[in-house]
Amino acid sequence: MNKTDNFENHIQNILAKQNLYQNLFLKFDDCLIKVETTSPTLKQKLENYYSPFIVSENQQPHIIVKAIEVQPFLPDMPFIDKPPDPGKKRIKEHYCNLDSGRVVRKKLTGMLFYFNGYDNLALGPCTDKDNQVINFINNRFIQWKLDQSCLLCHAAAVANNDNGLILAGFSGMGKSSLALNLMNKDLTFISNDRLMVKKKDHDLVMYGVAKLPRVNPGTILNNPSLTDIFNENEIKKFNKVKEDKIWDLEYKYDVFLDQCFGPGRFRLKSNVKALVILNWQHNEKPLSFNRIDLGKRTDLLETVMKSPGLFYLPGKTQKKTSTSPEEYINLFSRCEVYEISGGINFTQATQKCNELIA
Repeated sequence: MNKTDNFENHIQNILAKQNLYQNLFLKFDDCLIKVETTSPTLKQKLENYYSPFIVSENQQPHIIVKAIEVQPFLPDMPFIDKPPDPGKKRIKEHYCNLDSGRVVRKKLTGMLFYFNGYDNLALGPCTDKDNQVINFINNRFIQWKLDQSCLLCHAAAVANNDNGLILAGFSGMGKSSLALNLMNKDLTFISNDRLMVKKKDHDLVMYGVAKLPRVNPGTILNNPSLTDIFNENEIKKFNKVKEDKIWDLEYKYDVFLDQCFGPGRFRLKSNVKALVILNWQHNEKPLSFNRIDLGKRTDLLETVMKSPGLFYLPGKTQKKTSTSPEEYINLFSRCEVYEISGGINFTQATQKCNELIA
């Protein structure tokens, strides 16, 4: 018996001992996901996080995710370290491809994920590491949409009715902050950091991911709709930080959109009106907002291109896991594209972006 067989037998033994009686159904656009878990606490956390997308369903789901609370373990398998993302140094995860699927293990937490197109298993301290379970669930939906010929983008998005705006930009440019500022204009939130986009006749349609925005104290202090996220001590603490330092703090807070902006303000689908790329800096220059040809500004392509990563497993009909710059250029030739440059000014950028889709 080889190491792969040993692993799969070990998984089956774990499943046979578990009572996955805590269930919930999530509806992400056309995809129904059933989550089964052994932990009532994890179920409660997921219900709180995914509240806008919970449905009561008895029909057959498209995807079943099983989150099993067990002690972390390291299978005896030939794991390969995943290189750190650009600008990072720590190796956070390693993986092993099997004939039947893929195993991904988080090196710091010991969380183990196994998926093969049918089975989708999260094993380890799932209740304590619920954020990793949430990411795994969301990645199953990303897989679902990429298998429908979408391209994955590194972007946030908002919409006015069915008039959508994609917000891309280099790391730390403030995509989420701008999206949340636009929420004050009665817009609808579509996605925070990952976006799937595909052609629809001569236009584009986009699909968001049900992941809450995670923002720093600077974003919260500069958006009146978010200030209730802080308690009194946090308000006093962060108000003492100098304005030019507040944006560099590493604290992160989840923004529960329904609580901050009211119910019904988070959905996962819209047509696309325009792509706006943030390419501004902390300086005194005036903000510049100009329409561009992305095919002639290939220096900006990396702001929106995104590799599917380890949690995407090509199906039998897919031959590759990456896409070319030409595919993104062709995709976004179907909508208006703008660049915001000059000095950072969220007030002016919010006004300009809102005018595009008002």
